[in-house]
Amino acid sequence: MEVGRVVAFFEQKKVICAVCLEVKTDKCYLLTEENKEVTLGENRLAYISCRLLKVNLHRDLIVQELKDLTQRVTALQNSLCIRELWELVNNEGREFSLRELVELTFHPPQSMEQELALFRALAEDRVYFKQKGDLYEPRSPEQVEQIWQQREKEAQKEQEIQEASSWLAKVWRQEEVAPPVHKEEIIALLKEIAIWGTEANNYEKGKTICQQAQIAFPEGAWEILVKLGEWKEDENLFLYRYQIPQEFPPQVLAEAEKILGEAKAENLRPQDRDLTFLHPFTIDSEYTRDIDDALSLEKMGTAYQVGVHITDVATYLNGHQEIFQEAMFRATSIYLPDQRISMIPPILSESTCSLIVGEKRRALSFLIKLDEEGRILDYQIVPSVIQVEQRLSYESADHLLEEEEENLVILKRLAQKLWQKRLEAGAFFIPRPERIIRISREKEIFISKRERESPAQKIVSEFMILANTLAACFLKERGIPAVFRGQNEPREKMPALDKFDPLQAYRLRRLMNRVEISTRPQRHAGLGTEAYLTLTSPIRRFYDLLMEVQILRAIRGEAVFKEEELQEIITRVSPVLSRVNLVEELTERYWIYRFLEKKIGATFTAVVLDRLANKYLVHINDFLLEVEMPLVPGREFVPGDEILVRIEKAQARSGVLKISPL
Repeated sequence: MEVGRVVAFFEQKKVICAVCLEVKTDKCYLLTEENKEVTLGENRLAYISCRLLKVNLHRDLIVQELKDLTQRVTALQNSLCIRELWELVNNEGREFSLRELVELTFHPPQSMEQELALFRALAEDRVYFKQKGDLYEPRSPEQVEQIWQQREKEAQKEQEIQEASSWLAKVWRQEEVAPPVHKEEIIALLKEIAIWGTEANNYEKGKTICQQAQIAFPEGAWEILVKLGEWKEDENLFLYRYQIPQEFPPQVLAEAEKILGEAKAENLRPQDRDLTFLHPFTIDSEYTRDIDDALSLEKMGTAYQVGVHITDVATYLNGHQEIFQEAMFRATSIYLPDQRISMIPPILSESTCSLIVGEKRRALSFLIKLDEEGRILDYQIVPSVIQVEQRLSYESADHLLEEEEENLVILKRLAQKLWQKRLEAGAFFIPRPERIIRISREKEIFISKRERESPAQKIVSEFMILANTLAACFLKERGIPAVFRGQNEPREKMPALDKFDPLQAYRLRRLMNRVEISTRPQRHAGLGTEAYLTLTSPIRRFYDLLMEVQILRAIRGEAVFKEEELQEIITRVSPVLSRVNLVEELTERYWIYRFLEKKIGATFTAVVLDRLANKYLVHINDFLLEVEMPLVPGREFVPGDEILVRIEKAQARSGVLKISPL
């Protein structure tokens, strides 16, 4: 390389002209047309001319000469048509040097300016020729067409980005503006970003649009959707992320309407028992709209007949595959603080399938004869028709118990006997209050706790466990496969707890084994039963509905589900239930964090549960919430310590809660 040689190199895909001022070993010291000094290795030089400039002149004169050269080169470059050159040579089937292409393009004598102009034109075009070292290979017509198509797509994509960013910028500023043609695609992209974040397929495109619109990213994707009215301020993104359907398909709703019509004209079947004389009553939350169980009591000499009546959803859905398959797809109803997502359409779950006071309803009735000690003397499981006489809330039932209403007092006494027998059979129980989160229409958040073990709740719980146990025994004794639930014995002996203790509950949970689902019966250690399944909530849980179908088919002499069929259903349903549990947990946590966003600096009582590697796990009592707390230099806590914690930061949308001990 000679000093004074005119060269060119690429910088951010742009061709820069320069002159060589000095050469040391393999490094060239250059002065560019932009009056910048650059040091490059010779391998970085894309073009070296045969022209020499005088470098002993004043620097300004050298730079001016380079600028003049660049102007002449640019004028020549603008006069070139690379396509015409390509059409001239593309059929020759060989590669060309830059000098050969210059000779084909310009009349002699050829100059360095012409050579540099063609070099820059070929470098910037890249459609018709492919550079291979110092040679240029004409692309095939097919390759040229593909490149043009790709460039058109990129140009269209860039135009769409410009239109989208311009529109969103005006929306962000709350200006009146007509949406672009691709509005729906833009909204879909924003939703994808808001839901999936960096995992979104079009993350980079969304990022570019938001950045050009000067919208914070990625949180701005959600905010702009709220401004557009596409989403509510507290839109539940977990439902989208974990693919939880919120609306029913038209064919399912149509089938539900058909079931309603059929139900009005339905008559008793031969096996059905008319039990409308039993005066059953329901006990449930005052907010419940889909009531699926009722109780009745009859005195029979020195014994009692307790009726556990489960709404017969299975018979109504019999033969209606669309709605049955949809129920399987959803797996369960979902109860969130601000919304409820039903397993079957509400036009059924809240009407024909719900045990409404004063209306005759199909049921699967467990008629259980018990003595004063809660021993089962006999039981029957029969399809029936019942008519609920009274609806009670847990609170009103507890009030009647205080007033010593006879039937409820008897049921309470029997429930206590049943509970005692389960304890003797090895059952264990960890008391834990129920966390209740309510959202008003004005978006006020109310968080409270309610004891799960009120007298009325214990009555309902024990008799539902009894019915589920008898259902499992019924199928087990007949060798009929079912969705049985089992739990192995805890890893250590479980001490009895009379009341909720956060630390003890945390430690005991770690001793318990998971509940397992199987088509074959197994012991459920936690409940103290030798076989168990759930059947008492067929409106709300698909496994319960499935087991109701299985028992009714067995009673009616129809073909039951085979073991392999049930196993296939379990394989499909279990992952859905896991996702739903996660969504419910994340949603409740979201609303607690939302509540705490307005409580920055507030203090709450907490119990230290564990000392982890570089943090503590604590239980905030007011919210029944387990959260992590960082270590504090100079302060040490041990599990069981009751402390005051301060809310330092809460961000519901990003799932951030930071606390510190006082």
